Amino acid sequence: MPAPPASAVVVDEWPLVRLGIGQALRGLDIKVVAELSTGADAARRAGELGAGWLILGTHRDVPAADVVRRSQAIGGDRSPRVMVLLDHVSRDALAGLLGLGVDALLVRSARPEEVADAVRRVVRGERVVAPALLPLLVGVLGSMPDAEQAESDGLLTRKELEVLGRLAEGLSNKDIADALFVTSATVKTHLAHIYTKLGVTGRQEAVARAVELGLLG
Repeated sequence: MPAPPASAVVVDEWPLVRLGIGQALRGLDIKVVAELSTGADAARRAGELGAGWLILGTHRDVPAADVVRRSQAIGGDRSPRVMVLLDHVSRDALAGLLGLGVDALLVRSARPEEVADAVRRVVRGERVVAPALLPLLVGVLGSMPDAEQAESDGLLTRKELEVLGRLAEGLSNKDIADALFVTSATVKTHLAHIYTKLGVTGRQEAVARAVELGLLG
């Protein structure tokens, strides 16, 4: 696995949160080169310091999306990877951050090991979305043309897409069966096919992969 970028700028209004993030990053040999309590200067500082990561927690002066846009404008092709730790967020704001290409979206209460795992996954080329945030994305990311394309490409059948949509809503196998007027055994069969086609092993992974592919319309 390639080595992650070696420096980061961390933004959060609470020193204790910045400390926890710093501890997680140090375990990956990523040095925190700046800690900020506000986001206004975060993009500029990241650019000046050549930071490979920009970690955005809670800051009340500017929206996280504005910080991301400034970072992209300043850094261009060498913009840092961006992780956003969210507290309370609307569906539109969450979709907007993903639309900007944010690399990882976690909840602000994430444990240090979850932050470290997200960094490793981003370095491997994945986009990381915390499972707790996935229900907010249903019906926002992806569109029906994407789903129709997935069906025509042979990725998922129409029925499998329906099961996937119910899965993203957090329904149990029985509830999915009742909603689609099929048996629980049929749902299990559809899920097995979905997992195989998406290359995943469980419910949360399937929903996360569907978000990446734009299948939840």
